[in-house]
Amino acid sequence: MGRAMVLIWACYYVLLGSKCVNCLGVNWGTQASTPLDPKYIVQMLKDNKIMTAGLGNKIKATITQNADVYYSGSQGPSAGDFRTEIRDTVVKISRFLDQNNCPFMVNIYPFLSLYENQDFPIEFALFDGGGKGVHDQNIQYTNMLDANLDTLSYCLKKAGVNNVIIIIGEIGWPTNGNKEANVKMAENFYNGLLKKLAMKKGTPLHPGYIEVYLFSLTDENKKSIAPGFFERHWGIFRYDGQPKFPIDFSGEGNAKMPVGAKHVKYLSHQWCVLNDDMKNLSRVKTDLDFACSLGDCTSLSYGSTCNKLSERKNVSYLFNMYFQMSQQSVEACDFNEAAKITNNNYSTA
Repeated sequence: MGRAMVLIWACYYVLLGSKCVNCLGVNWGTQASTPLDPKYIVQMLKDNKIMTAGLGNKIKATITQNADVYYSGSQGPSAGDFRTEIRDTVVKISRFLDQNNCPFMVNIYPFLSLYENQDFPIEFALFDGGGKGVHDQNIQYTNMLDANLDTLSYCLKKAGVNNVIIIIGEIGWPTNGNKEANVKMAENFYNGLLKKLAMKKGTPLHPGYIEVYLFSLTDENKKSIAPGFFERHWGIFRYDGQPKFPIDFSGEGNAKMPVGAKHVKYLSHQWCVLNDDMKNLSRVKTDLDFACSLGDCTSLSYGSTCNKLSERKNVSYLFNMYFQMSQQSVEACDFNEAAKITNNNYSTA
């Protein structure tokens, strides 16, 4: 932990120096783990006018913190403080940002609170109101975003940091990999979030404009799933740049399917599936583990979109996912002769 904190502190000095750098920022995901060519991303941003919807303003250089660097327990935002074991370091970083007129950027994920605590009130993660909310010093908080941001504000004030601007570096909702991660929930979340941002009400402690970066533009089919199977499914667009649900980036309530990536080159229409004469599925267990480790089996996890497939379809799904992610190499559809390549789309069967 000590070495990590030293490295973080060193990064601040190297990246920020004595002044901040003005630059354009857009949060598209972890570039190394998305298969979509950057040229498609640029066109998608233009087609959907994201850069003119209030989401592409100039942002000063900083390093993002996760919201778990501070806490408030069950006592409300006013009880917030930076975690004891890292407080000294985070306070130094915060004061440095403040002195150099740089923002404090934080990632806030209401979904993760729901994922990590089954008793977390789902209405508090969204923006629909309802539920008890949180009452703190004559303020009634009806959503987690407001409560979280004001908790950070109290933390900064207790650290003697009064002028730093808070920016949300990442916020979003995944669409697969968990029972609460689905298209309907993501659409509901973004609809509420974008309407709130468009109204420029801010939070009880900080009314007005909030700078926010959505996470993320596209899914990432090679991102680490150590935190959860949902990690590869944060995108508003799928792996291939096609939209998942209607959305209005302006927050005016005119949701429609956004413009997807154009002229994407797809692989041939062929699939790798389990051989019809393979009856003893215990023989392919090792092959399944191999395909899952190098492919993407997150959609088969509990509560996910393909969770209810039959045993044979599960095998075909895994074989085919590995085959497609291996650029349809013939060698990637062998599995000790348990699989075959076909032109029939088994995904619709």
